[in-house]
Amino acid sequence: MSDQCVKCGICETVCPSCLSSLRALDLDRSKMISREVLNCTTCNLCVSLCPRGVAITKAIENVRKNIITKGYQETLDYISTYECSIVPSSIPEVKPHKSKVAYYAGCLTTYRQRQIADAVCYTMGHMGIDFTRIPEVCCGSPLNRIGRFDLARNTLEKNLKELRKWGVETVITSCPGCTSTFLEYQDEFEVVHYLDLYDEYDIYNGLKKSDIVATLQYPCHLYRNVSPYTMVIAEKLLDRMYEYVRVSSPESCCGAGGGVRRNDLGLSRNLRAKKVGEIRSLKPDIVATACPQCNFHLSEDISGVIDVCVLVARNLGYDG
Repeated sequence: MSDQCVKCGICETVCPSCLSSLRALDLDRSKMISREVLNCTTCNLCVSLCPRGVAITKAIENVRKNIITKGYQETLDYISTYECSIVPSSIPEVKPHKSKVAYYAGCLTTYRQRQIADAVCYTMGHMGIDFTRIPEVCCGSPLNRIGRFDLARNTLEKNLKELRKWGVETVITSCPGCTSTFLEYQDEFEVVHYLDLYDEYDIYNGLKKSDIVATLQYPCHLYRNVSPYTMVIAEKLLDRMYEYVRVSSPESCCGAGGGVRRNDLGLSRNLRAKKVGEIRSLKPDIVATACPQCNFHLSEDISGVIDVCVLVARNLGYDG
């Protein structure tokens, strides 16, 4: 991949962590591990702007496969022990049934932000969609971010096996990391983020307008790894429900991704501070997200952070 790079430097001018992607691409030749490899949030901004389409993020993830840090080891230990990227609380009971549609919530939503899963389920019911839940394990996204692609494939396959068992054809997601993982690493099942589902079912017409001020944070893995149109949908939903105001750079990384939060909390918080400053300048009542990781990370420093699906569900009468 480094052979494709023409060293134009665009990647270095846009990196939220102020890293040298060029140095990272040269690691295979230099055999030296730099902070570029450890501190990349995998936001993919560099990839989206690269004139040669160099897969910079994938190259960095590939180098990480030979690195062990305290943060990386924690991820490996959690998934090995719990089949989950965090220490789980009580496991929610699911009762699978034969269905062509399944909702896959992901680790963070299942164990720390269940209001997101509840809201997605409520809105899917509101739209008249028959769906099932499966006994989930981690999709493998955190393992891919640290280059353990073989382990990631094994854990993803456990979910695929369950989906096959219940006759599922379409997987509905609410976590951008899960969404991009299912899209990139398997082609057996159709994968649809809930925002695309809302758009398809024209959920807008049932929404009521208020004078509450809301803004939006774009999740990197959803906006750049899946489709930028998802954020068009999110903004359309917010504009239908609230007085929507746009931050100056909604697509900039909040610092939570790529394993950086677990590996370098200081850097993660510095990136968050930049984002929070932009948000506070607008004085919104609500900061909408469509990512449980962005939600969790931003909520430590700012109030009123709520997932778009929860906002939609409440607007439609959900009291959770």
